[in-house]
Amino acid sequence: MSCRETSRLLDAYVDGELGLPEALAVEDHVQGCPRCATALDKLRAVRAAVRGHTMLESAPRRLRERLHATFSRAVGGTGVSRGWALALASPGIAALALVLWLGFLGPAKKAPEARVVYHISSSAAPGAALRNVANHLNAAPNVKIVVVAHNEGVNFLLRGARDENGEPVEPAVKRFRERGVEFRVCFNTLERRRLGAAAVIPEARLVPSGIAEIGRLQAEEGYVYMRL
Repeated sequence: MSCRETSRLLDAYVDGELGLPEALAVEDHVQGCPRCATALDKLRAVRAAVRGHTMLESAPRRLRERLHATFSRAVGGTGVSRGWALALASPGIAALALVLWLGFLGPAKKAPEARVVYHISSSAAPGAALRNVANHLNAAPNVKIVVVAHNEGVNFLLRGARDENGEPVEPAVKRFRERGVEFRVCFNTLERRRLGAAAVIPEARLVPSGIAEIGRLQAEEGYVYMRL
């Protein structure tokens, strides 16, 4: 993938909108291209800054007048007093009126559940990978997370595995399971390495193919793809 193609996809990549093949292609390019890696870091920084500095302000006068007029038409003929109509001119009441008026249109739709699939293909730093998952859970406690491991990434889900600091990994995985995180191991990887299902810790379950499982979660269940 060229720099030009990567630049065109960076926004979608940061927003988690790319499919697995394109996301992997962007990551492979960024790892070997300092220029595109810098562009990606800047994009992430801008996104974080916007999130951290979003503020709520009083509605402008003209907007309040439009809300007042719209609300008056919506409840016309229902006996709303002039006192109520005048009260709607204030910023706070106008905002409340808008909420009530929208309520007349029907029940609000429930926000979709955030779903993320983390792809782990390397065993270099399982502790760091799990810390990223923990940070995600702390920031968004209601997120649904599935961790899919294949190739060398399955190592931290094998019995007796230890992290880069020599600490056993299984107790940490148990704590994540208690918080709703699911761990799935690629059976193709186990077969290739001549490992049986008994080699995997009980907190993880086997799937026929790690890559196929990631694709299925994206296509069928609406999961956003992240790679660790």
